[in-house]
Amino acid sequence: MISDEERQAMLRAHSIGPAMIRYLEEIGIEKLSDLRGANAEEIAMRMNIALGRRHINRLGVAALCNLIELANGGPA
Repeated sequence: MISDEERQAMLRAHSIGPAMIRYLEEIGIEKLSDLRGANAEEIAMRMNIALGRRHINRLGVAALCNLIELANGGPA
């Protein structure tokens, strides 16, 4: 389960909202640090598999890139 503190940190990334955080939780990502060095396309694929359908589109992948950049110490 993602803590409130981690949730607030993730929400600082551009285009990340509560739904995306729920999807991350669904695939076992519970901390921003879990995304360091991650690949947005791979994370999106894992989410789509967990959801049972193609749900994460190009905009979702871009949002994940923003979140990964934040996890790697870049701008929000």
